[in-house]
Amino acid sequence: MAHASSSSGINWQERFELPPHLRKILLYGLIIGVGLIGLGLFQTMGIHEEGGHSSHASPWLSRLSANLLITSMYLLGVSLLSLFFLAVGYAANAGWYVMLQRVPQAFSMNLPWLAGLLALVVVGFSSVLYEWTHADVVARDEILQHKSGYLNLPFFILRLIIILGGWLLFWRGFARNWEQLDATGEIRYFHNLRRLAAGFIVFFAISWSVASWDWLMSTSPHWFSTMFAVYNFANLWITAICSITFTVVILKLNGYLSGVSESHVHDLGKFVFAFSIFWTYIFYGQFMLIWYANIPEETFWFYERIRAHVNPQYVPIFYLTLILNFLMPLIGLMSASIKRNYVWLGFVSGILLFTHWLDTFMIVMPSVAGKNGGLGPMEVGFFLVGVAGFFWLSARHLEKAPVLLPRNHPYLEESAHHSYEPI
Repeated sequence: MAHASSSSGINWQERFELPPHLRKILLYGLIIGVGLIGLGLFQTMGIHEEGGHSSHASPWLSRLSANLLITSMYLLGVSLLSLFFLAVGYAANAGWYVMLQRVPQAFSMNLPWLAGLLALVVVGFSSVLYEWTHADVVARDEILQHKSGYLNLPFFILRLIIILGGWLLFWRGFARNWEQLDATGEIRYFHNLRRLAAGFIVFFAISWSVASWDWLMSTSPHWFSTMFAVYNFANLWITAICSITFTVVILKLNGYLSGVSESHVHDLGKFVFAFSIFWTYIFYGQFMLIWYANIPEETFWFYERIRAHVNPQYVPIFYLTLILNFLMPLIGLMSASIKRNYVWLGFVSGILLFTHWLDTFMIVMPSVAGKNGGLGPMEVGFFLVGVAGFFWLSARHLEKAPVLLPRNHPYLEESAHHSYEPI
């Protein structure tokens, strides 16, 4: 039942400074990650088995390229979909999330360098990641010849520029209006944000679909799925929500975000729970329809991932990803009261950050590296470096914010009084 709550305990001048113990954790994550990447590269140098696209690249380069694509797409997805999280809030005229708005804002501020990183990876390593870039392969493959009108490097780069350029233009518009709203409090900047949100959501729906086809699905250019763009969205959308939830919980446990109440955290827990079920629905829908239809041009993609005699190293990861991404939030977050347990919610969100990274791993690694791929030191190292670096940069953005609470947001007071008791 909704009711008003006192906001007298809120520190309206609260500033953020990364605590030393969290700084050490992130630093250790970076150092350990770099060490594991080096170890993984050393181990992979000795592999000579063929698989994936290794006819055009050495096994270690195929695996390195796959890891770079996985990491850049995963982090870009978190940053972009944090901006999408805010855009949905503006478009829906929502007020509940304002107290924690700085967190997705900080994530979205990483978008420019992540867009640049992804562009470097998909263009610089295109000959390794995408076999359709090789004229000799296309000449021998009738299917790729039919797709060459779309899958060709000049058109691919043009789409990349349009998509990333559009995202960055919208991001810049959001960032400027956030700055002006913070500085002046003029309501026109909030209205600008609402108009930007409406345009961004439409552009995002189209551009995300094309980006998913281009950067991920075309690593296996014979395969196609009409649900893949939605599946990729579901995967990285729940990743962004878990990142926001995990960060909010960590900040609360370290004495920050005094305006965030149990009700705000409870709402984040409901998002994690609901969209975990949504991800499972899309996962099952795509898998079941393809497997039941039994069309070779579609089923081979799953065949490479769940048949032990083809690629045994991917089979346990496939089922582990499915089980943890579904059962952990289903069982662990079903209770209303447990969604208000900061430690447990943070733990579940943290686990899901890794298991949804595994989901992106399973999309890319078998297609690019094939039998030469797997989950080893290099992959864990890239995950640690990527996540630690992302949170470090996000913490820097939080430190640069004038205050942790967006004081001039018109719905700040509504968010301060957002409170209800679970049934």
